[in-house]
Amino acid sequence: MEETPDGVAFAVTLTLGPLTLTDRFHLTGSLVERTVRVAAPADAATRRQLHGLRMTLPGAGIGPPAECRFEAPACAVRPRLPLTVAARQSPQRPGDDPHFAPGARSRWQTAINDCPDVTPGLMVVHNPRRSQSLLAWYVSRVEAATALVGGDGQFPDLIHQPALAAWLSPGASVTGGTQYILLHEGDYPAALDAYRALYPRTGIEPPLYGEPPAWTRHAAIYEVHPGQFGGFRGLTARIPALARMGITVLYLMPVMEFDNRHRAAGRPDQPWDENWLGGGSPYAIRDFEALEPSLGTEADFRQLVQTAHAHGMRVLLDFVPQGCALDARYVTEHPDWFCRDEAGNMVHSHGWVDTWSFDWANADYQAYMLDWSLRRVREWDVDGYRVDAPHGKEPNWAAGLPYHASATNLGVVRLLERLREGLRAVKPDAVLLCELFGPLFARSHDLLYDYYPMVMGYELLDGRLTPREFGEWLSDYWRVMPAVPQRVCFTETHDTRSHHPPAYKLRGSLAERALFGILIAAGFVPMIWAGQERGLEDFYRGMLAARRRSRALREGERLCNAVSCRETIAERDYRAHEHVFSLLRRTPDETVWAMVSLYPEVTPFTFSLPLERLGLRPEARYRLRDLATGEVFREYGRGEWRGAELANITLTPRMFRPYLWRVERVTRM
Repeated sequence: MEETPDGVAFAVTLTLGPLTLTDRFHLTGSLVERTVRVAAPADAATRRQLHGLRMTLPGAGIGPPAECRFEAPACAVRPRLPLTVAARQSPQRPGDDPHFAPGARSRWQTAINDCPDVTPGLMVVHNPRRSQSLLAWYVSRVEAATALVGGDGQFPDLIHQPALAAWLSPGASVTGGTQYILLHEGDYPAALDAYRALYPRTGIEPPLYGEPPAWTRHAAIYEVHPGQFGGFRGLTARIPALARMGITVLYLMPVMEFDNRHRAAGRPDQPWDENWLGGGSPYAIRDFEALEPSLGTEADFRQLVQTAHAHGMRVLLDFVPQGCALDARYVTEHPDWFCRDEAGNMVHSHGWVDTWSFDWANADYQAYMLDWSLRRVREWDVDGYRVDAPHGKEPNWAAGLPYHASATNLGVVRLLERLREGLRAVKPDAVLLCELFGPLFARSHDLLYDYYPMVMGYELLDGRLTPREFGEWLSDYWRVMPAVPQRVCFTETHDTRSHHPPAYKLRGSLAERALFGILIAAGFVPMIWAGQERGLEDFYRGMLAARRRSRALREGERLCNAVSCRETIAERDYRAHEHVFSLLRRTPDETVWAMVSLYPEVTPFTFSLPLERLGLRPEARYRLRDLATGEVFREYGRGEWRGAELANITLTPRMFRPYLWRVERVTRM
């Protein structure tokens, strides 16, 4: 036991086979910071190979299990679950139980996923009766950890499994990241606030750049590959129509020379056409220094950027650090840039068989990518990058490295931080948009994707989550995520062909439009995947206009599950009211009520708005203005209600139509 400036620390050392483990605990009040050091004996005859580590908090509970519930915010897990449901899960099959993790089928069949790159990795045991919570999570800038839960059917084991990997020569050691354990007194929302308040201590905050550029708050992103419009010229011709729809950012999938299989098949002028197998992947880049010839010339590309800027749009390129095409020139020019297996063979990046894996910890590789990306901003006047797939990757077992094998796992983190600092110097209003959404990347990015709101939203549409559960999920999500950067969401991307097949199946449907409206209401920066808008330009124009017109939708407080709903006509016991989603957004001078009926029939419902909480006066008169159209909503001709009536108002929404209403006070002249 030793005293530290802010607490005490102690360590437990044990021998496990040929290795020595030192489990160190640092206590500060009710917070425990745990690290594990793995060492090979100095007198070992040979080096040892470490493949991983498991850090377990066994039998987690606060009082009787029947009093407790389990939470894992911002991932695929259903909120407000009984503790015993979590205790029945199998760490070997983390996504098999759809009741526990309804969104797992769309995210690699994992329930909580890796952390801190993909999710917070936060697991909470909460006892509402005692107002106590036990929280566990993991943070590292070097190796990601897989968050898992298991147990004995009564109490769960909370597990973090860092991807720690190394050759350990005699006397050598390696230390993983930190598992945090916090005992909190207070209600569940306060426990999540306590978790987020520790971001500065855990290195997640503050951001390197201060506040994101102001334009990001109003962003509306269009993801596109120029090949979808025949090349650079075709996309340039489309820009005026996109601007009229309300798009402010063009995110271009990779436009550098790639493994274009059309070229190999004798079709050299055929650009990428969403044919991933027949045409190849634009992410299998052959040469970072050359534009893809089937898209047009460099002059065509420059004209595309200039036209976008002339229409008030920013242009983001895809920054692809994970690997390169199998026949890329870097394979022979820079063989030391690549991850290798124990036999010295190059390995595929993240399991993608059309690319070799770059070693993110390699200093020369980092220097090249940093120079390349800043040079492109200077030369082409683009406005930043969308960063592709920076999640934890495979180890590099190559001999003679000056660092351990898993240093490459999250080695891209330092590269991205240097890139963000470089962008600030080259073009101060340029940005980084990260494809990943865990807290780790909040420090270096202005905007972050998130797949989980889309994934859980589709579970809502599919009936596997109720509107109340989705509201609880959203409430927890916003409580645990860093306050900045901006969060981006969508109903489709180029990846939803594999991550959630229904996204393509439902293209253009009432269901997809309902979800897009819900995500706008929830406060996400919207992104549209090229093609999903066809035939629905007016709908998307209205949704983007609603967000542009409303500060409450962009920045306001979120009140989830604050509007009660019941069936007006109780002739049938269909419980239709349980299929209505409502969300309130509020600033001091604006209230927006978002509502979607997911019940497949037009039927009246009676709603109750929290008048006092919203500052609505019972005697005043109000109307509901549709922010998408600018028109006043009318319920069979009626367009005004007294404040007192809003506590018991009957409306008949169209099924699956997203309503974004500003609650306006009527003033008489």
